[in-house]
Amino acid sequence: MFQFLKRKKTETQANLSSPDEWLVDALLGGMSSAGVNVTPVAALGVSTVYACVSVISKAIASLPLSIYSITPTGDRTPAVDHPLHDTLSLNPARNMTTSEVMGALVANLVLRGNAYALLSRDGLGNVRQMVPIEPSDINLQVHPQTNELDYVVNGKKVARNRILHLKGLSSSGVVGFDTTTIARDTIGLAIALQDDLSTFFKNGAKMGSILMSDKNLKAEQVARLREAFDSRHKGSGDSYKTAILTDGLKPYTERFSYAESQLGEQKKQNTQEIARTFGVPLSKLQVESAQPRSSVEESNRDFVTSTLRPIVVSIEQALNLSILSATQRQSLVIDIDMNSLLRGNVEARYAAYRTGREMGVLSVN
Repeated sequence: MFQFLKRKKTETQANLSSPDEWLVDALLGGMSSAGVNVTPVAALGVSTVYACVSVISKAIASLPLSIYSITPTGDRTPAVDHPLHDTLSLNPARNMTTSEVMGALVANLVLRGNAYALLSRDGLGNVRQMVPIEPSDINLQVHPQTNELDYVVNGKKVARNRILHLKGLSSSGVVGFDTTTIARDTIGLAIALQDDLSTFFKNGAKMGSILMSDKNLKAEQVARLREAFDSRHKGSGDSYKTAILTDGLKPYTERFSYAESQLGEQKKQNTQEIARTFGVPLSKLQVESAQPRSSVEESNRDFVTSTLRPIVVSIEQALNLSILSATQRQSLVIDIDMNSLLRGNVEARYAAYRTGREMGVLSVN
């Protein structure tokens, strides 16, 4: 583990606290092929990225989070009397609800590949608060003897049992890949297209009226003439401004149109690429689709099982390992209830009800 951080004794050792340039680029991102510097904040400025992160984080944040007691027979019952019950299901952090805390954690996990929370415990070791940490406030260091991660929050080292670390896709299992780094070329292209479109409509509008004079006019005369004409005929922004040509100068414009540039088509393809990166169907992004309703329902169900469920499972496992002790895990379990999202489409659900009634398993009530 972390063998790539080791160097010969005669060389300077690189770690997460003093990394080589290639490691910084791998973990924190950099310049995309489109010439745009892609950061998590810049990525959120792309509407498709924002929509993907929002859809995933809101869906998981809406699911009930609670702690259950495990009976000798293996059944689960809500542990409503346990100190962790209210902390997990209602108020994990001061002035923050469970939905808000989970939303922040999942958003960071999806966008940055890692999410962190500071755990505060009472005298009995029970977690009383779970406060999300802004990723920019935390630094990771590799312990020189054990190669395990040490967490430094706002310049202060924090015990590992006080940090909840959620990880996304990873090659080491220790630190998740930053999504904006892995997909920086796709996201960078989206930012470049967005900037190009803005520039197109800001400065690329067609020339309006052309006033030509064989005489050489003074600057003051040109300004007054343009102002008087523009006040009545100019379009919005910089579009259709009046051109005044003197001394017999002839106009010449070399300009490509929006249709010729195919920016719209490129933007559409880029939207599909970003949606594929995050595993979100286009129907969830309010993108028009020619898919029939049955296909949309099927893609939405696939979104739940293929995109949301793996994230939920990783969060559940991290919560159980970080919040519960080994002894507590023998009789308690933290669970995120996904039943409301796993019901399937309407036709399949009612077919299951009909089969259940015919078999005598279900009744009308």
